[in-house]
Amino acid sequence: MRELTFKGYLQQQLCELSGLNSKSLYKFAKLSENNARLRDVLCLYLNYFVDEKPKNQLCRRFPYLSNGCRLLQGVSLEHIDDSLSEYRTIYENYLNKKNSKENEDKLKALMQKRIIEVQAEKGITNYRIYTALNLNPGNVNAFLKNGDTGKVGLDTARRMLVYVNQ
Repeated sequence: MRELTFKGYLQQQLCELSGLNSKSLYKFAKLSENNARLRDVLCLYLNYFVDEKPKNQLCRRFPYLSNGCRLLQGVSLEHIDDSLSEYRTIYENYLNKKNSKENEDKLKALMQKRIIEVQAEKGITNYRIYTALNLNPGNVNAFLKNGDTGKVGLDTARRMLVYVNQ
């Protein structure tokens, strides 16, 4: 699976917010007049991933884009401050989506640690967990014995944690 880039994320958001399956900046610009979220995403996209000439043409044709593009001019993504909170939020949402698997794996690792602690306290075996919850024995053992977070989903880890805590 390819890693999500900010450009790819913005393109997804443009399509999602506009309801179009298109890459036409002109169409997005027309629709963004009445859609502030779309306008903010489009301004970010124009500022960081579109050449100056087409960006300037769109800003001249659609004046409501020029303000956002002017605010972002010369600002790096990492330095978008609270005064540009709408743009900062879009960038933070991208980072959350990009790192979601990593964050999920950290959460599953914490659950695995807690499950093992409760198993030791209550004397619950892995066999009892996977038979009671009707789970794949190999995946449960890989998760609980080896800490392989890729073997179970977040929901399954939650189910195991709830089961051992009963």
